[in-house]
This record gives sequence, structure tokens and C-alpha cells, in this order.
Amino acid sequence: MKFFAILLLFVFVSAAGAQTLPTSFSELSDSSFAAAAPTKSRRPINPEYAAPVVMFGLGLLANNSHKLHHLNKQIRAEVLEDKNRRVNMKIDDALQYTPAEAVFALNLLGFKSRNGFMDRAFLYGLSHYIGKTTTDNLKGISGRMRPDGSDRRSFPSGHTTTAFAAAEFMRLEYRDASPLFGISAYAIAATTGALRIYHNKHWFTDVIAGAGVGILSTDLAYFLYPRMKRFVHQSLKINTQKLQLSPVYQSRTAGLSLIYRPDK
Repeated sequence: MKFFAILLLFVFVSAAGAQTLPTSFSELSDSSFAAAAPTKSRRPINPEYAAPVVMFGLGLLANNSHKLHHLNKQIRAEVLEDKNRRVNMKIDDALQYTPAEAVFALNLLGFKSRNGFMDRAFLYGLSHYIGKTTTDNLKGISGRMRPDGSDRRSFPSGHTTTAFAAAEFMRLEYRDASPLFGISAYAIAATTGALRIYHNKHWFTDVIAGAGVGILSTDLAYFLYPRMKRFVHQSLKINTQKLQLSPVYQSRTAGLSLIYRPDK
């Protein structure tokens, strides 16, 4: 299993490399957007996006690359060689959301996040929507067979997309508190991806691509949200400061309620 372990380490290192890179679209805030003057100059593409774009690209090339196809087969063969392999899908299902849950839990424990509760909830919701929509559409278009032959929805890995979107969410919210939060979240996300391969539900390149989609989904959410919030405030004349997001639980169903309190 040495080769498999090295490749999993590559997944974690590639994704966690974003920890040391400079600012990105997600660094834009309402104030910076409002203060920015129209300009004809084009901003250079930030190198922070290089890793997830390359990871997604590798996944796309897998069907047309003999080397990547062989790599997928080799990793799967090594996984299946383990006769004591135990399959427990519940672990995958739980881990994919753990970094996002930790973002809200850490705030309750006194750690200061970048955004307030409502903004965090909307940001994660938007990120999750972008990632899930992108992944579902790609699964339908690609039609790649899963390693276990169960269906043709292998590319990209949805669990890995969700996990890495949540990991990037953690990184951006607590990057000023400590880089350890982001690194830990990426380690959990990489473990989720590794388990999808270990459980024979995805090829290695499915997981690589899913990680790229997840990271980019969160970065795109942080880029879009300030503009959406500004539009609501200026165009629809809704004061976003008077919006309140509250958890609700009724008839054994949990959810969130959005309340707007206008001026009396």
C-alpha cells in the first residue's frame, strides 16, 4: 500500500498548499468592493487557484489519458489487495460535513471567525449549492462508471467536493486565528476522499477533481456573496442588518428561518 499512501499524501499537500498562498477573490469584502473604482486594467489571476484548477483538469483528462487510466487501475488494485479491508460508508457520510460543522462549533467555543453567524450560514449554503450543482451536472454529463460498477456517476466525487468546500470554508473563516484550523480541515477532507477510494466508490482522479471543484466552489461563494448582499441592500432597498437567521425544529425536522424586521 506504499504507492497508495504516497498518492493520498499528494492529495493533502496539493490542497493544503493554499494555506501559504496570497489573497484571493475571497478576500474581497463589501467595503473593498464599494471603494473600488472602475478601471480598464485587468487583475492577474491569483496563483491560489492554480492547485484546484489543475486538480480538476487531471480528473477531466483521466478518460483520455492512458497514464491516468493506468494510475487509477493501479491504485484500485492496491486497495483491493487488502484482504482485511472494512467498508463503512457511514464514516464518509459524516466526515464530509465535519469541517463546516466545526466552523460554527468553534465560534460557540469563543474563537472569532471572519463573519457573523448569518453571513457564515449564507456563505456555506451558497458554496454547497455551487458545489453540488456542479458535481451533479458533471456526473450526468461524464457518465463515468464507478470502480464497483454500481452506476455511471463516478466523476467527480460528490463527497470529496462537499468535504473540500467545507475545508476551504474553515480556512477562510479562521485563517486569521490560526492556520492550524485550515490544515486540520484539509486533513479531514483528504481523509474523506481517501475513504471514497478505499471503499471502491471512486477512482483516484474522481477524488482529485472533486477536491478542486469543492475549493473553487467556496472561493466563488466568497466572491459572489458581497455583491449579492450589496444588490439586495441597494436595489431591493432591504437593510441586510435587519435580517435574522434562526434555527428551527418542528415535527422532528430541523431547518433555518429567515426573518426580516423592518422599521416600525
